[in-house]
Amino acid sequence: MSESFEGFDPWLLDLPKVELHCHLEGSMSSVTVTSLAAEHDADWSSVWNGDIPDRFSFVDFPDFGRQYLFGLSLLKGDGALVTAIDAVAATLARQNVRYAELTTTAYSHFLGGMTHGQYRDELNEGRRRAAAGGVDIGWVIDIPRDLEMPDQTDTIDFLESGETPDGLVGIGLGGYEVGFPAAPYADQFERAVALGLHSVPHAGETEGADSVRQAVDDLGAERIGHGVRVLEDPELTARLAGAGIMCEVCPTSNLLLGVVDELVDHPLPRMIDAGLRVCINTDDPGWFDTDLLTELTIASDDLGISRDQHLAMQRDAVAASYAPADVRRSIVEELDAFERTRT
Repeated sequence: MSESFEGFDPWLLDLPKVELHCHLEGSMSSVTVTSLAAEHDADWSSVWNGDIPDRFSFVDFPDFGRQYLFGLSLLKGDGALVTAIDAVAATLARQNVRYAELTTTAYSHFLGGMTHGQYRDELNEGRRRAAAGGVDIGWVIDIPRDLEMPDQTDTIDFLESGETPDGLVGIGLGGYEVGFPAAPYADQFERAVALGLHSVPHAGETEGADSVRQAVDDLGAERIGHGVRVLEDPELTARLAGAGIMCEVCPTSNLLLGVVDELVDHPLPRMIDAGLRVCINTDDPGWFDTDLLTELTIASDDLGISRDQHLAMQRDAVAASYAPADVRRSIVEELDAFERTRT
């Protein structure tokens, strides 16, 4: 076991894994942000007083968004995205993550001056290098609902341009839900689905069950990013359970952004009891100082998730992923072998 994983359950470390909810731009650590800020001689005085903190903290979601956008603004220059992909792929590989769907916000990079071609080429190169290291990547390109308004079409125009990266599987809707409902983005999602992309919007994080309802009814959501607040509406909860719509749960993110007050209060066990499909993810691991192994450990230690449940969730995550059939088959075979030899 790597020294960095001392103290963790070796069973959880060795478990073959899938991650479905991780933001590429959210994978930047404090060390990376500090280094890039120095490289670009960036002024962070409007974001932090004094030095960039060693560990990020947030008053609320808008405060997180302000810090996050500063970090995202540093991902410029040739090779910056490749470097970010290299870093997150190496972390995933060390934790035995076999496949990850990474969300990336094209709109913000184009706003910063990156061309469609450069964006595509850097994602392609990073994905190629990740595969060589044992991690297959699928891309979800999201619309940042609090930046790109419904009457703007930058993201969908890019998706329709023919300049998109290899491995593109879905369209997402990220950003702050409060004041930025999902329904007005129905046209963009309809156009994306017509291209063969899957609908995987965020909902039910900073807003309640109605946000989830809009994601399903207006955007045709096949999976929900977060979705933890769907439990506020038992009828809608039963509907999601019956439809088998996966909720991508991110415990540490929910704690740090005030969705839950304590980890032990996280609704993951209640979601499972309600029959919802769920999987565990990191969301923005660099900003939240976490990784997938830590999130699985929280699920075990704080939320009572058993090894059998961990295995079941990994199998379900594979089934809910948009990985190529051969990749899904390979991971299932690994999980079968792991279950035979380690349980």
